[in-house]
Amino acid sequence: MPPTANSLTDEATTETAESAARHPRRRPILHRVVLVQTAVIMLLVLIALPIAFRSMGGELLAQQQHRLYAFPSGVPVAESVIDDGAVPHSYFNIAAVDLDEAAGSLTLAISGHRVCPDTCPTLTLALVSLNEGAHQRRALPPSAEITLTPDQDIFTETVTLPLQGHPSLYPFDVYTLWLGLAGSVEANGQEVPLSQELVLEHAIITTQNQVRENTLWPPVAIDPQRVQGLTDPFAFFGVQQLRFDRPVHMEILTALLLTLMAISAILAVAMRDIRDLIFGVGSLILAVWGIRSVLIPESLPVTTSVDMALSVIILVVLLGLIVRAAWHFAGEGDVGGMPRRWREGRQ
Repeated sequence: MPPTANSLTDEATTETAESAARHPRRRPILHRVVLVQTAVIMLLVLIALPIAFRSMGGELLAQQQHRLYAFPSGVPVAESVIDDGAVPHSYFNIAAVDLDEAAGSLTLAISGHRVCPDTCPTLTLALVSLNEGAHQRRALPPSAEITLTPDQDIFTETVTLPLQGHPSLYPFDVYTLWLGLAGSVEANGQEVPLSQELVLEHAIITTQNQVRENTLWPPVAIDPQRVQGLTDPFAFFGVQQLRFDRPVHMEILTALLLTLMAISAILAVAMRDIRDLIFGVGSLILAVWGIRSVLIPESLPVTTSVDMALSVIILVVLLGLIVRAAWHFAGEGDVGGMPRRWREGRQ
């Protein structure tokens, strides 16, 4: 006797009931897991945003640009440190004014003035980009030299030195310059090398960061003997480490935007109807890649970690679309052996 419509309905109801009996808590557990993950993400956002806003306020007000550090100790300079009664005396300020990530270089502006009872002596100052491995190198590392003649009481010079860093790690890229200073001064017709004692007695040297896109860590003094090569033509009277990274808010906002974008893309692939997903996948990919113009400055012409993260998100979206499409067409074609619950829930 052929099965009737009522018998088929009873069989379907029985199978559904059996499936529900086998997995009574699957959906509630899944929903709870998603709810907990959402709550954790919201908590992280609430914790991170005040830190990011504080960092943004510091950058907008250019707080770091007014901060000076003594060379080479790295101690913040206060007004009480300045000794106006010391004559003769020279005042030097070395300010970082531009950091070129693509070229791997840092531009420094050396400015100041000299106070002399009569005529100021001729002074030569060498700025050297140093690094580890002084015992291995033979040639002097990249350097720049400025010369102040007796008629130059007020001066401003600009030099460019290479620095170490990896722009592909943006916005978690860090750049380091070990700045070594050496030089000489003419006294009584003789050239006298600048020593630590001579500089401390007759000069005040400060360092400063004026690069808005990068934050300068408190400078650290480095022992000159650590970087002094056997064949160097002069001795360094001071070496200071200048370390630059991105403002905290850039790192936080990048991590949050990438995380939220990835979650949104995965939810769109998993929950949207397959027909809407097929027609809207192009817009979804454009929306994901559009985040790049918000996060990465145009002056950074290299492939960064943000590009790689966005590429992975787009790859996941496309793979999810392929899986959803295969699932859909397998159900439409009534592929043998495909569980009934998959066919019923394929969309």
